[in-house]
Amino acid sequence: MAQNLGFRVGLTTATPTGNNDAYKFNFLESLSPGYKLGLFGHFVLSDVIILKPEISYRKYKLNQQVELFPIDLNIPVLYHFKQMHGVLSVDLNFDIELSNYFSFIFGAGIDYMNSLEVKSSISDFNESIIFDLSEQSIDERVDPFANIGLCMRFNNSILIDLEYRHLLDNWGTGDLVEGNQIISADNGSVKLHMINLSLAILF
Repeated sequence: MAQNLGFRVGLTTATPTGNNDAYKFNFLESLSPGYKLGLFGHFVLSDVIILKPEISYRKYKLNQQVELFPIDLNIPVLYHFKQMHGVLSVDLNFDIELSNYFSFIFGAGIDYMNSLEVKSSISDFNESIIFDLSEQSIDERVDPFANIGLCMRFNNSILIDLEYRHLLDNWGTGDLVEGNQIISADNGSVKLHMINLSLAILF
């Protein structure tokens, strides 16, 4: 069994989908790239199957503009929210070789949230809140994902992966007025969709 270790660096985006009475998510507004760094294994199991376990760190952002009605005003006010997540990820993916240059990726992963910051702005007023996650339960900080994608091999040591990750759990919409969150770990109808584009180098 041929085996290698590699390093990965790339871009990541995350977009929520779901609705509630207060606001609707705008898919395009959330397309704000973050980054991904990781280490992975590359184990050739057969002529066409490759096992790629990976541990990585992701920093991604969710952007939304929301109209709210403050208590002391009778007109809507436009707020801009930016919610930033830092997560440690463990993924177990398989590559099925389609040709000498392309392979199909499928697998699953788990994210552990280790940082959460929300920035909000209205007119000239800006606020930043860093959340203390130490009191959150494991269930609130850990989320399962399903992975699919396409890998392009340039040579024996350089790969480019385009991957889609789909949240298997359901998140909830956050309380923008009191909680200052676009989405929260509470159970609800919100799904998270991630796209990763990364360059991988095998040692």
